[in-house]
Amino acid sequence: MLGYLRVMREEPIDLAAAVAESGLLCGRCGGPGCARRHAVWYRKRITDLSTGAVFDRVPIVRVRFCDRRTASLMPAWVWRGRFVVDSVLETVSRVLRDGVEAAYGWTWLAGTGDALVSRRTLGRWRAAVSSRFVGSALSWLGPQLDFFWSHTTHAADQLDSLLDRLTGPVLLGFRAATGHAVLDKPQLHRSKPRRATRRIAGRPVSPVSPEVPSERLGRGRWCHDRRRGPPAADISEDETS
Repeated sequence: MLGYLRVMREEPIDLAAAVAESGLLCGRCGGPGCARRHAVWYRKRITDLSTGAVFDRVPIVRVRFCDRRTASLMPAWVWRGRFVVDSVLETVSRVLRDGVEAAYGWTWLAGTGDALVSRRTLGRWRAAVSSRFVGSALSWLGPQLDFFWSHTTHAADQLDSLLDRLTGPVLLGFRAATGHAVLDKPQLHRSKPRRATRRIAGRPVSPVSPEVPSERLGRGRWCHDRRRGPPAADISEDETS
């Protein structure tokens, strides 16, 4: 973060190099060379839970491409605009090794009297690291870092090893390749809608069946129940076991 702030607060910054490093491309010309500085907005506060450092008014440069699309040059180490990525991974490592209560007490050391994260947030972070970082992002990061996850080694030890290898350029490369940060939810690509059936010469077109009018129902509660369909089966945990 300190290196990012030092670069962004220098005037003028090498905008072309910054855009190329971020992996942003123009939808019209297909490259980053047409990007022009559009505006600057500021994140109010970003916290590093590992060191307790708090960064106020972090500048985020927005650029505009020749297709009139704008984009932000997001810092590599920032997640959700509030926390530093490696400190979140270290926090989850402490949750896996010492438990939620011990990790919750450790996060207080980075605050100024108020809790920065809740116990519930620590549980969500643990699930996000398991599904998004280990289960998804590591498939791209593993070959880049020469690291492969093992189910026979403690997860906390492996996260600590990954923290020693993560760098800003690697995180930016991941964002450029996937379009999201390592702890973000992967973007799902929706399948294209099916095209209408092409009409073949000489083959009759099947007529469209008219809508059958619904059965006339009486008034009252049973009428609404029948329109909603049969009630869903209530399967308890005892019945499934």
